[in-house]
This record gives sequence, C-alpha cells and structure tokens, in this order.
Amino acid sequence: CLDVEGRACTSPNLMASFVRVKVGEKIETAARATSQAFYVIRGSGTSESAEHGLVPWSTGDMFVLPVTKGSVRHECVEAELGGAALYWIHDEP
Repeated sequence: CLDVEGRACTSPNLMASFVRVKVGEKIETAARATSQAFYVIRGSGTSESAEHGLVPWSTGDMFVLPVTKGSVRHECVEAELGGAALYWIHDEP
C-alpha cells in the first residue's frame, strides 16, 4: 500500500488483471488503450488480433501489443493445472 490515507492502492494510469484460459478454450480481451502487455505465468498457446496477427506464447514470455481497435483472442493449448494464466496490463482510462 502507498500509505496514503483515504486513497486506493493502485496506479491512476494502469490496469492490471489476471486472465485464465482453460486448455482448448478461447477468451477475448479488449482494452481502449495505447498498449497492452501480457506476461505468461503458466501455459502455452496463442493470442491473435486483426491488426497484429498471431502471437505464440509459453510460460515466462512477455509480449506487448500496440493500439488494438478490436479484441485479442487468447487460446490455451497446454498448461499445468488445467489452464494458462496471463497477467494483463494496459493503460485504458
């Protein structure tokens, strides 16, 4: 915590979320942001958008997408514990 009385403990310009994708499942994310970053906590698969094409990923990877007007579709092909875990950060207001 930032130890600021009466304030939330978060950055005013970043949003961070966890995305879980089960093996064989497809999930879409969308952010009105100048960029999005994804860190792969576990699993392997692909992420795809109309603007940026297909990005393969696996545990330990980090990939960044610039402005994406549509959604990004994530698919898990293999993972421990039944699903991939992505840490998703963007600057949507």
